[in-house]
Amino acid sequence: MGDMERNTDKKIPTVNVPILILCFSISILASSLMYLSYHLSNTNKGTIAIPAGQTYLGPPEVVPSWTNFSPATPTDEPKNQPSLFVADPKTPWTVWVGKTYPYRFSYPNTLTLTGFPHDPMDSVGISWGGKKPQENILINVIDLSKNASFEPYIKQSKKQFVDAWWKQFSGLTGNTPVEKFTNKKGLVGYKTRFINKGGQTPNLDIFFEVPKKPELMIRIANGILDPSVFDVMVESVEWKTR
Repeated sequence: MGDMERNTDKKIPTVNVPILILCFSISILASSLMYLSYHLSNTNKGTIAIPAGQTYLGPPEVVPSWTNFSPATPTDEPKNQPSLFVADPKTPWTVWVGKTYPYRFSYPNTLTLTGFPHDPMDSVGISWGGKKPQENILINVIDLSKNASFEPYIKQSKKQFVDAWWKQFSGLTGNTPVEKFTNKKGLVGYKTRFINKGGQTPNLDIFFEVPKKPELMIRIANGILDPSVFDVMVESVEWKTR
């Protein structure tokens, strides 16, 4: 009897209610955090955080396009490049032929030129000096009949057209006296430099008349080619009907 009495005196362990509630709360909180993390990872999928608090969402589905546009491509040009492009005297030259109009000219093989498909002006740009070819237009053809401001010059002296060319650009204030000449291919040309608002004349512009096509003018401009290169190119410009 004594042993039985001692056994009945032992207390049965009871559950600590506050601890149970705390554990249950922690479990719910952990589950909520896991769900929130999963939800955020799905909603932000495909984004990349970049500096300055911006978010990169990837490239646009449709690449914008416009006249004289070509995608930028990396170049292997040296960092310490001269201010003007110079060709070695031993460099071979080749002939560029227009795609829309039958103009042609010679240029050194070391000079990278780029044409622009579907460009109505049949433009050619230079890839050099860290600039895109559409920023360095070398030559194109102007159709005076396509511009109401130019149309009157179809029947007028082309020198007058060259003198008035700058007026369509807000950044230009005038031009130097126009010099008329004839190149080695027999094309009549006009030389001038247009003056910007800073009083500078960085580019030499040359306009050629097109034989039997008074509505057309060939324009070739230069601001990055050494005269030893550009002068030869100018003398080589011709209009050769197919």
